Amino acid sequence: MYYKIGVDVGGTNTDAVLVSHTNKILAKTKQTTTLDVSSGIRNAISEVITKVDVPKEDIKYIMLGTTHCTNALVERKELNSIGAIRIGLPASSSIPTMADFPEDLTAFLGAHNYMVHGGYEFDGRLISPLNEEEVKKCLLAMKGQVESLAITGIFSKTLPDQELQVATWAREILGNEIRTSCSHQLGGLGLLERENAAILNAALQKVASKMVNAFKNTVFELGLSSQMFIGQNDGTLMSLEQVQDFPVLTISSGPTNSIRGAGALSKVENGIVIDIGGTTSDGGVLVNFFPRESTQAAQIGGVLTNFRMPDVVAVGIGGGTIVRFTENQCTLGPDSVGYRLKEEAIAFGGNTLTLSDFFLASDELEIEGAVEALNLQKALEKITEKTFLEALSAVKNQIRLTIEKLVDKLKTDAKEIPVVACGGGAFLLPKEIKGASRVVFPAHLEVANAFGACIAQIGSEEEMVINTMQSDENEAMEQLLDKVKQELLKNGALEDSINILTKASIPLAYLPGAVKLKVKLCGDLIK
Repeated sequence: MYYKIGVDVGGTNTDAVLVSHTNKILAKTKQTTTLDVSSGIRNAISEVITKVDVPKEDIKYIMLGTTHCTNALVERKELNSIGAIRIGLPASSSIPTMADFPEDLTAFLGAHNYMVHGGYEFDGRLISPLNEEEVKKCLLAMKGQVESLAITGIFSKTLPDQELQVATWAREILGNEIRTSCSHQLGGLGLLERENAAILNAALQKVASKMVNAFKNTVFELGLSSQMFIGQNDGTLMSLEQVQDFPVLTISSGPTNSIRGAGALSKVENGIVIDIGGTTSDGGVLVNFFPRESTQAAQIGGVLTNFRMPDVVAVGIGGGTIVRFTENQCTLGPDSVGYRLKEEAIAFGGNTLTLSDFFLASDELEIEGAVEALNLQKALEKITEKTFLEALSAVKNQIRLTIEKLVDKLKTDAKEIPVVACGGGAFLLPKEIKGASRVVFPAHLEVANAFGACIAQIGSEEEMVINTMQSDENEAMEQLLDKVKQELLKNGALEDSINILTKASIPLAYLPGAVKLKVKLCGDLIK
């Protein structure tokens, strides 16, 4: 018998669950997210531990889904000073590094950008050899000025040896403590978006180290000796060492945890999950209990990248969404009072009309400290200049239309599929939705995100491009599968539990014989 704790840090709340080895929820809590994040995590973990009498030594794993890296990027806080080297001359000089970055981010990160000779064609043919003297001159120019280095080579996904060589020289000249971010380990095939992903990753490595140390200290202070993992944005886990090397992969892990958790709680294997919070409703698609991956380039902190992200669509419907009535129209949001609901909403003596006010007035929601329902109804009639039932009907109609558009946007065909509700604002979701075969409200839906972090498995993925005129496709695929499997075993996966999530072979347009191979495996933690 052993236990696990799952924690998910959101913009408004930090949720935690304590579950048994059979994934049964024994305790759950919602705590306010604190400014330093770590205090909120400590509060949430200590709360679930005190609710259930289990020996601390039997709590074997703690999984954390966190917004540390997302916040740092959006707020431009605590980012590393970085250097960036692009291996590609003379072929790639027309578009400079960070060409499409927002100005404030370029000013912060763009002091040491260099281009050097090198790179490969898609099939591994050399464009230009590396020039050791040229590379080392660039490295000497940034010595003492940078904390981490982003290295990007043309088609390094096919052959990464030039990137790895530059990383070796970087440690020689800049010292062993320099962190390197090689693009072949992060993004897709496209050079510029992959370079962007490597730069953002390099910029976040200090934030990740600080987060890991804070997480370790929090767990130690609570008297726990559990093994710790961080959730990544494909619904699987990373070790604390991995997250310090690849922090960018934690971005968007929140919606992913919700999708995974809601799927497991509802036993719905394929469907749509809508996570409703204080500000937005995030819709995602479940495919075999995992979130569907986006096929479009993702924009993070204003920067276009091409590493994997969950396919999530957000709409402005949440518990704190502001409601406005004009002559014959009711509009919702997109602005929200968010975590200030208890100060600004009408139900708590404030002056802002929110969605929660209507559901409190109709007794469909209970929050401690709210005005009594009948008095609230009268207050809402005075503000809207309509009878309460008319106003409530108009609000619910707008919610239904917005959610139906969201469901329609996420579906790939006309077939009706289940919709699963989760999140603290799930009370807003209509019981019937056009295009949905049924709407499921599972038990514990308010902590689906923390449960999603708790049930996550260890995952690993890899992709490469081969030229089928020179290589055998089946043989290359088997080698790739074996490489990913070995990586999983190294990270602590149980061999018998490893299964294949993705195994794809995609011909590349306009490149004769070129095929992209992609595999993704996951497995349970060793018990």
